Amino acid sequence: MKRYIGLLLLVGITLSLLCGCNPSAGPEGPGGSGIEAGDIIISEVMPDNEKVTLGHTLEWIELYSRQEGTVDLSPYALTDDLSKPNAYPLRGLTIADGEYLLVVLPEDASFHLASAGETVYLTCDGREVARLTYPESTKGQSFSPDGVCEYPTPGQANTKDGYISYLEGLTLPSLALTEGLSSGTGEDWVEVTNTSDKALDLSEYSLTDKRKEPTRYPFPAVTLEPGQSFVVYCSGNVSLGNHHASFKLSSQGETVYLLHKGKFIDALTLPADLAKNESYGRVGKQYRYFASPTPGAPNGEGYEHTAFAPQADLPSGVYETPITVSLSGSGTIYYTLDGSRPTTESAVYTAPISVDKITTIRTFCSDSTRTSDVTAYTYLIGVSHDLPIVSVSLPQEKLNGESEGVLNHIDKNYEYEGQITLLEGGKESFSLPFGFRLHGNDSRKGAKQNFQVRFRSEYGAGELNYPLFENRTFDTYDSLLLKGGSEDWANAVLRDELSTALVEGTTSLYAQAIKPVVLYLGGEYWGIYYLRERFSDDYVASHLDVSADNVDLLYSSGGYVQNGSAKDFTALKNYVSSHDMTNEESYSYVCSQIDVQSLMDWYICRTYLGDRDLANIRRFRSTDGDGKWRWMFFDLDWAFYTKDNPISWTLNNGGGDAVLMRGILKNPQGKDAFLKRYAELMGTILNEEYINQTLDSLVSAIESEIPRDRERWGRSVTSWENAVKTIRNYVKDGKRDAVVKSDLKQYFGLSDQEMESYFGA
Repeated sequence: MKRYIGLLLLVGITLSLLCGCNPSAGPEGPGGSGIEAGDIIISEVMPDNEKVTLGHTLEWIELYSRQEGTVDLSPYALTDDLSKPNAYPLRGLTIADGEYLLVVLPEDASFHLASAGETVYLTCDGREVARLTYPESTKGQSFSPDGVCEYPTPGQANTKDGYISYLEGLTLPSLALTEGLSSGTGEDWVEVTNTSDKALDLSEYSLTDKRKEPTRYPFPAVTLEPGQSFVVYCSGNVSLGNHHASFKLSSQGETVYLLHKGKFIDALTLPADLAKNESYGRVGKQYRYFASPTPGAPNGEGYEHTAFAPQADLPSGVYETPITVSLSGSGTIYYTLDGSRPTTESAVYTAPISVDKITTIRTFCSDSTRTSDVTAYTYLIGVSHDLPIVSVSLPQEKLNGESEGVLNHIDKNYEYEGQITLLEGGKESFSLPFGFRLHGNDSRKGAKQNFQVRFRSEYGAGELNYPLFENRTFDTYDSLLLKGGSEDWANAVLRDELSTALVEGTTSLYAQAIKPVVLYLGGEYWGIYYLRERFSDDYVASHLDVSADNVDLLYSSGGYVQNGSAKDFTALKNYVSSHDMTNEESYSYVCSQIDVQSLMDWYICRTYLGDRDLANIRRFRSTDGDGKWRWMFFDLDWAFYTKDNPISWTLNNGGGDAVLMRGILKNPQGKDAFLKRYAELMGTILNEEYINQTLDSLVSAIESEIPRDRERWGRSVTSWENAVKTIRNYVKDGKRDAVVKSDLKQYFGLSDQEMESYFGA
């Protein structure tokens, strides 16, 4: 259950009631005046039925009639495309005055409700009479003409009373989900209860957290007597016994589904706002929170969800002149303006707040029984930028204070809670509490530092759900980076971004997505930064569509463990060192353990671009997939500098995973593949034309902001222009190609004829 409705005018919902309909047999009989515009409306839609509303997961559309009498809907139809006005006819249906009619779209319906948002039309005799436009759906939420519904209310008024009426009208299945816990310090669990008057064979049922995998937990052959409950522990470890499921539950909200003989019969959506050791479930047919969970036993009385967060009359955004912000909410409203998290000791809202500078209002409300979540509104006054804006708000002493300031803590684990807001086009894209900490090694001590953005449930949001990067198919992130050029901040500001952009989608390497922004830190202009993905087990899980629990992720040339285990990778290195890699059996074994092209691409791109900071290496694998090791490409702040002996120096100095690369190159097949791949990449991305093309794109994105960024950091625009020119000169007129080919020829002892066969004349 979502805790926020938000400002309804902001969610982009529109309702237009247009032309009337005059069916041959209207409410007044043949020849009657017919239905006037607005008599029948689309009152609610459910695009993504996560909650198994009405015992199924199908989408539904609700109609409401204001027409006196009963209307024959035979001339009516529903559609999402006006070029097909009769896509889903309503023949044989009627609707009475004041009645809600629920239309469930079956799986074979001629159209379906897009989760990305669209417009649904009601037509009469082929003409539009009503429409409802809804935004991108949030799973389990329905939409009405007034906005996002707090509760789905199919066939009822879109009110709390309507929701209660809907629930009370339900017939619970014989086996129902009655309680669950997803945020405790121990094992997560869900409880099912026999609500019938007969014994049930649980082997006919299954439980899952994924609709497309309905049998993730098949119940054991257990007989459950009437009123008895059975608890399933969502530990992710089935070896612990038949009470344990193969999946875990997210503390950020999770829907669990119950099926009988393959048919969905019930669901329990555990909300994201559960406190530690707090459960959620049914009292009768309604839902409650429980401070004292009762797994396997009857539920207590429980209590309803918390209050809604205060609403501001002006949305977060960029404003040309000072503004006045009014807050509204139930009970007492508390707020802060310094970036700190408000408490009941904070200022009490009594009058509109004047805002004449960059300000984040963090606020919550509380009455005698309920306390809302903390929400935030960020306002930037009198600023103008072409780039998106990231504003990070936290108290000044926590930002740069001598003892508590994040900027002064070289300790890699020190972080402080703040609020991060992204504004695009002057409007808020997202705003969340987060953990703020420094990022990097040597760059941590520099003037323009890099930062980690860590979303944690303890701050209020365990993950960001937003389509942040255009070239990513997923939109969930548990952490991000804010990089300000790293060790290249005083020069081109973009060496790493250029290097990783070159390999993104063109090689077998994994890179961090790039979004250039302007950063305001504690209300102060901080210059050009890049929002980047952060390499983690969740990064791997998202990119490979696997479980983060089964990811091995190792960093640095020493193979230190970031997640999982280094045991198999260390054994693989030892295998290569102790076996004759010219032997085809040995070579084939190594190829079965790694993505050979990924490793080759790492060395090819690293040597061509000239960055010799070889400790910047990460490799990973997932046992959910093919189990092969793959390589990440990152932190190339020293690219486009070093010119001589790129291949021989890199492979002879043992940096990174050179023992693997040298072993593969000892095999004639591996050597041939490496040289062919090098030639292929030089012909596609590692050449003057493609590098300049990619560089031009990155430069154009930040060029308008460079003067202000350089002034902020005591550098000149001319020095930046010269740094960009240095990159161009690095590859100008094929100079880099010549250096690389010469070193390849020498290292591999290639003849002129062999060089020509690989790289052409």
